[in-house]
Amino acid sequence: MKLTERVEELEKSIGLDLRETIQVLEAVSEVYPMIVMSNLTKNTYTMIRNENFLAFDMPRSGCYDDLIDDGVDNVHSNYQQVFLECFSRENLLRKFQNGSTEVYAELYQKGGKGKYQWVSTHVIRLRDEQGDVRQICLNRVLEGIVEERGGCRR
Repeated sequence: MKLTERVEELEKSIGLDLRETIQVLEAVSEVYPMIVMSNLTKNTYTMIRNENFLAFDMPRSGCYDDLIDDGVDNVHSNYQQVFLECFSRENLLRKFQNGSTEVYAELYQKGGKGKYQWVSTHVIRLRDEQGDVRQICLNRVLEGIVEERGGCRR
């Protein structure tokens, strides 16, 4: 069976057009150069990322706790505690258990050239039929946006 036939078979079985899904992800990644899908219950993540978005390289998938441990080192020291309070797995699980459906912060992080930049990070809880706690995290550079607002917001 050819790959295109397998894709069509998969699309029919799950009721989803994979080509359209890929187009949506490509469009969203134009605005959000780093998108992270995580299963917090299983402590895993998968990422789509523009290579120039952040200063450090990270695996496209792996352990969510490791992602946060690596990420905090690239956040300006004034915002590292905020980063952990907002996005550590333990804190996200607690927030979602208490009824939150999203978490948002604007932080000063090292960009692809090692220079600090304002980045917005928006975590949204996803529904999961198996009962796992899942989320999608949308990240983007706030070029000029924070300066217009007059400073950092979280």
